[in-house]
Amino acid sequence: MVYWEHRYLLGSMVFTIAGDVVRDFDDEYDAWCWLEKTGWGLVAIEPPDPIRPGACKYYFKRQKLPLNRQTAEHQIPSEKWR
Repeated sequence: MVYWEHRYLLGSMVFTIAGDVVRDFDDEYDAWCWLEKTGWGLVAIEPPDPIRPGACKYYFKRQKLPLNRQTAEHQIPSEKWR
């Protein structure tokens, strides 16, 4: 089974989907770079907020395999593939 982690970016602040601040950057470009470097991919853009024009939410997610599956894949005996 695959688990997905979700985050969103509003201005220069990166949030979890629950709304807790994960990181706050001085520059929005730095926030984008950090998300891309840590493996987050853009999946959706929410339209601008009518109260704050121009403030879009950008939603990111990344795939995370369960730890036990990752280790099991690395322990496959080579004889099985012969």
